[in-house]
Amino acid sequence: MGAFPGTRGGRRLSSFGDALIQDREEVTERWYTAWRCSPHPHLNVGEAALKDHLSVQLKVIGEGLCDLRDAEEPGEIWQVTERLDPEARVSQEIPIEEVVREYRIVVDVIRPWVRDRGLQVSFDEYSYFYQSIFELTAESVRRYTIYQAEKVARDRAYYLAGLAHQMRSPLSSLSLQLQMLQRSAKVPADLLGPSLRSVRRMTSLIESVMRLERFKPEELPVRPRCLRPANLIDEVLDDRRAEAGSKGLRLEIRANRSLEMDVDEHLFVDALGNLLDNAIKYTESGFVRVEVEEEDDHVLFKVRDSGVGISKERQAELFRPLKSARPNGLGIGLHIARRAVIAQRGEIGVESQPGHGALFWFRLPRKVAVSN
Repeated sequence: MGAFPGTRGGRRLSSFGDALIQDREEVTERWYTAWRCSPHPHLNVGEAALKDHLSVQLKVIGEGLCDLRDAEEPGEIWQVTERLDPEARVSQEIPIEEVVREYRIVVDVIRPWVRDRGLQVSFDEYSYFYQSIFELTAESVRRYTIYQAEKVARDRAYYLAGLAHQMRSPLSSLSLQLQMLQRSAKVPADLLGPSLRSVRRMTSLIESVMRLERFKPEELPVRPRCLRPANLIDEVLDDRRAEAGSKGLRLEIRANRSLEMDVDEHLFVDALGNLLDNAIKYTESGFVRVEVEEEDDHVLFKVRDSGVGISKERQAELFRPLKSARPNGLGIGLHIARRAVIAQRGEIGVESQPGHGALFWFRLPRKVAVSN
């Protein structure tokens, strides 16, 4: 077994692990000095917090080195103790480039410290140390990526909810004026009907955005009650018959009308309604059909259309916020549908080939659990 350069006559003063534990304050001071002299150090975090963070890591790695034979693999060192937290720096919103630089400086500082300390370090020991630092760096990068993605999603959700709130007031006013016109009998009901339905649809979409975007899917309130899904499907289809009729589309339903299940009515309508809107929008002729299939503990709902279909490339981005299944789409409806299904502990997906229509489906438990 070789030795890491930097020994005094080959005399082993103490193990690498013992030295890291005993002298971690000295190493931390060396690291802090080197870090302060590095290009563009992030100075928004206090000195004490930085030193404490590194000191804890050096102690844990040192303990692993003291019992190297029985230690966990280096790649798992951050998992075996709650004291090592790669997310600590990420949660302080330190740029990831700075976090990586911090860990690189740790390695750079250890080399001269080992030499000055006169330690005889085996390659196995140094490899364990180096891999531990590498794994902490990689895990920090991974968590930083997740943190930033979630932050973008939160910002987008707040923006959409705020926009929806601003739109609700003028729509309410418009709806009230249309109802007053309808009651006055000065305008034929068949002329006002489509306008009122459009306003109701837009209001429903806005309320869905406000309700669904304020929470993560697993945090949404779910209040199921026993109902017959066929009756709900009829209502959702009726609200869309005028739009489908203007394109010559047939709206169809295939369902067991006696089937009962416990679901959240509003979330169910959010899911089915947005899938139907998507199908009607992108189907120029033929039909849009809702099919219901009973399974053991679940019920499968399908929205099938005779449209142009969806390519595999676009399917890969489906249900992501602001990513549409088709060209020129906004991608809001399918995102809302997905959140409404997941909130009820369900599944959602799509099957399609270009030129052969599309089949969107979602599966819900027969008895959706209550969630407050």
